[in-house]
Amino acid sequence: MDAVTIAVHWHDENKPIYSLDLQPNAAQHQILRLATGGGDNNVRIWKFADNSVEYLSTLRKHTQAVNVVRFNSKGDVLATAGDDGFVFLWTKSDTIVKELGDEEDDDMKESWQCVGNITIGNELVDLCWCGDYLAIGSMDNMLRVYHVVENGKKLVGKPVHTSENNDHFIQGVAFSNRYLFTQSADRSIVSYKFDENGSLSLLHKFQKLGGTQMYQSENLQSFFRRLSCSPDGSLLITPAGLDENGLNCVYVYSITNLQNGPVIRVGGFVKPAIIVSFNPRLYKRSDETSILPYKVVFAIGTLDSIVIYSTDNDFRPLGQISNIHYQPITDLTWDEDGTKLLVSSMDGFCSVVNFASDTFGPSYGGPKPILSSEKVHVQDSATATATATATTTATPSQHTPQKKQGPTIDTFFKDKKGKKRITPTLIS
Repeated sequence: MDAVTIAVHWHDENKPIYSLDLQPNAAQHQILRLATGGGDNNVRIWKFADNSVEYLSTLRKHTQAVNVVRFNSKGDVLATAGDDGFVFLWTKSDTIVKELGDEEDDDMKESWQCVGNITIGNELVDLCWCGDYLAIGSMDNMLRVYHVVENGKKLVGKPVHTSENNDHFIQGVAFSNRYLFTQSADRSIVSYKFDENGSLSLLHKFQKLGGTQMYQSENLQSFFRRLSCSPDGSLLITPAGLDENGLNCVYVYSITNLQNGPVIRVGGFVKPAIIVSFNPRLYKRSDETSILPYKVVFAIGTLDSIVIYSTDNDFRPLGQISNIHYQPITDLTWDEDGTKLLVSSMDGFCSVVNFASDTFGPSYGGPKPILSSEKVHVQDSATATATATATTTATPSQHTPQKKQGPTIDTFFKDKKGKKRITPTLIS
């Protein structure tokens, strides 16, 4: 694998990029679009191809920083949210509309129109699509669910549910099948059952394992705790974890056995883990003792590095990428082929990590059974070893990255003496 910085001037005055997302169904939409949102209050749309981008459009509506951008599953609606307390819904316009006197619009290749908005009134950090529903977490500690419906040429968000089960800011929202999850600065994970009418029923709230707090406090140096569910609906992985010794980790849950709490802990990170992102593809497993009949691949983003894992070989890590950004990482997204991982950062730039088509093995074409608790098993942590790489810091220029040490990419399955281990542990 290799990692490269996409060297363009992304957002005004090199303001942070807080979120990015790739448009699904690229073939249907003819090109692959990348959306980015940042500290300059703008959302930008780019054509992404061959590790480079071409500017397409700027979406101007937010009056404060944009914290999250997410396409719906069809890729025809983009939801954006930020510190101004608004969620805006965007669709691509059939015509190009330029603002008179705006020099930036001279380079515009397409226009996106705001076709709907939802007013929350408090800062918004994360949201996710649940089919035609939007789940929105806010800084007033509340989770809100809206049904997005067509009303002529507009989209309307109809409120269907509000939950007050968090005692601090909601910093991550994730959906899988009929389950919805939030992660909050109150050091908790809250799980809900999500019915077809958008109504929620509280299932569990996880905060402690034994007598130990499982998650970082509100002092975590990140706006985000971006938890994620696997594409087969079997696993939930939550960042910002702490083990009984106060060391950084992530917790893995079996979604169909949530009442049992987390079943695996993956630890050993030097910096806190803040993002989890799953490869959308399933692969043939190479380990017959794997907890699943196929292999699931996922990335864990810490403040300064990315570690790639699979569910094979007792969650043994596959590699680590470091030195790709000067400031903390903020978001991750995979392409539909599972061969590219895009990374955004507080330094105002994005990077792409490339994987060969055979890196994770052949695709899985069989049925997708749901994970059962009986299948969850991880051997002693000594069976899985990995090497943590050191990172360097530098000061970027105003418009383009300075030359620096190239990305550090470690492939594992070799025990380097004296290095820190990143290991999974079975939670009994």
